[in-house]
Amino acid sequence: MNQFMIDSAIENEKEDLIALSKYIQQNPELGGQEYKSSKALCDYLEKHGFDVQRGIGELETAFVAHFKKGEGGIHVAFCSEYDALPDIGHACGHNLIGVASVAAGLALSKLNEDIPFEVSVIGTPDEENVGGKIDLINEGVFENVDLAMMFHPGYSTIIDVKSLAFHSYEFIFHGKNAHAASEPWQGKNALDGVIQTFNGVNALRQHVKPDVRIHGIIKEGGKATNIIPHLAIAEFCIRSTDNVYLDEVVEQVINCAKGAALMTGTVLEIKEVGHPYDAMVSNQTLVGLYEESLQEFNYVDPSQFQEGMGSIDMGNVSRVVPAIHPVLSLTDQLVPGHTKEFADLCNSDRAYETMLLAGKTMAYTCLKVIINRDLQQKVKEEFKQSFGAVNG
Repeated sequence: MNQFMIDSAIENEKEDLIALSKYIQQNPELGGQEYKSSKALCDYLEKHGFDVQRGIGELETAFVAHFKKGEGGIHVAFCSEYDALPDIGHACGHNLIGVASVAAGLALSKLNEDIPFEVSVIGTPDEENVGGKIDLINEGVFENVDLAMMFHPGYSTIIDVKSLAFHSYEFIFHGKNAHAASEPWQGKNALDGVIQTFNGVNALRQHVKPDVRIHGIIKEGGKATNIIPHLAIAEFCIRSTDNVYLDEVVEQVINCAKGAALMTGTVLEIKEVGHPYDAMVSNQTLVGLYEESLQEFNYVDPSQFQEGMGSIDMGNVSRVVPAIHPVLSLTDQLVPGHTKEFADLCNSDRAYETMLLAGKTMAYTCLKVIINRDLQQKVKEEFKQSFGAVNG
């Protein structure tokens, strides 16, 4: 198996790949607005012989870059993210994620192994907000894919990644304005509806399982202290590792808002925000192969701390195609994501070396499956046992 060729393919492009990641890091773009980042990634892949489709459905910054060798081989995919966070830029390391997947696709395309396969680099925008991968699933992008993967930077290394499923809702309370001093009894206080929702949710916390997370903000609560607010808006995110149990908790949170509206005499409007994210289900066969690939590339884990779980739209992908989403540590310090400190860390020499290693190990893991029909079947059978069907 040609580990050397994968290593050489990425090392030969090392300077350009790092420059590409730095360009994305220096030009942070919010979800759905990643025009510069998407173009740069597409241009690079086209230059290296990929057939690139720019724009998928209504997602202008999504893309699929495809390379095919021969007929009848399996189709592997690497998911590329490149959206940034407000104010703090690439504090989730998407500049590294996006280019690591490009590097992995590039490495496979340079192989001279006489065996058929297909590789796609799938540009998945807006992971931080609405979940671009879910839109791409709905567009059928993953229908003919046999396995998918991506990596994520962090402050600990976790190969068998688990994540929290989540739903997000806006609770919009409609009340009635009145003068807060002279005729407050004429008003219906929408802000009271929001506050009582928070009180209800805080009381609910004692009665949910330990993995549940419920967190919210007040997006609008009035314009002046002497006016009874006629409009107030809260947004809540509800998470759990269990998709089924999450539905129960969501119903309870919604009931808190309904009860608050009843208490305050306001009218409640409920809007779901973005797509629901499913919990990640890592394919254990791929997990084992990826751990093996890390060892073969002499990976030394620098992490000293254990990260908690967030939510990822790769969880939805893992339920339509066998998938993994390993996290590789960039540091031996505790540097949480979504902070300025992590954004700075994602623009360091160690970060770029880890990005290249992720590209190499993902490509090598896929190569093992490409050349081994028994492994292909094992991956598919595990997926079938988990979800009752095999994609493709």
